[in-house]
Amino acid sequence: MTGIIGDTFNNHAVRLETERLILREHATGDLEPLHAILSDPAATWYLPGMYKRELVETEAYLRSVMRDAESHHRLRYNLAVEDRRAGALLGSVGLHVIESAPQGAHYGLGYFLRPDVWNRGYATEAARAALDFIFQGNACRVSASCLAENIGSRRVAEKCGMTQEGLLVEHTWHDGRWKDCAVYRLLKEEYPYYERQPHV
Repeated sequence: MTGIIGDTFNNHAVRLETERLILREHATGDLEPLHAILSDPAATWYLPGMYKRELVETEAYLRSVMRDAESHHRLRYNLAVEDRRAGALLGSVGLHVIESAPQGAHYGLGYFLRPDVWNRGYATEAARAALDFIFQGNACRVSASCLAENIGSRRVAEKCGMTQEGLLVEHTWHDGRWKDCAVYRLLKEEYPYYERQPHV
């Protein structure tokens, strides 16, 4: 179960705790470790828009993320994923509003992690914590998408209980050619699945 300390739905900073991770607001001290991730072509291979060659690019991105966190009507949550024991920055998990209505909001989910911590269950643990948080707020639906060849991200979505809704053929230009994109969803009425699952 995710521990929630603070809640930006009530204008407080977000801090989520799981067995191994802390998800928190980004801070200025994240600049260098964040740049180490975003300047790594392996880390951003499936997120080419996130690649930052120069430190100044990462600094501008970090400032934007921190401004989002201060917004009264917040549309984006980009949370640092931190190793709970070591305190090291492992990556980031993000939620952004796609569409909003009085009955609730539709969010998009995404994440990136340092390549040296892949395949340890951190992405699933972080994604579940983010979903726990947003479904306890105003979310009625969360969507995620990735290239069909990105088996790691597809497994994360599936381990989080998301349902594949479709395959967009030749949808995304990547590595010199058009590639298929897998689209996933999770509805609020499907959310209790998480309360029955360990964060591993």
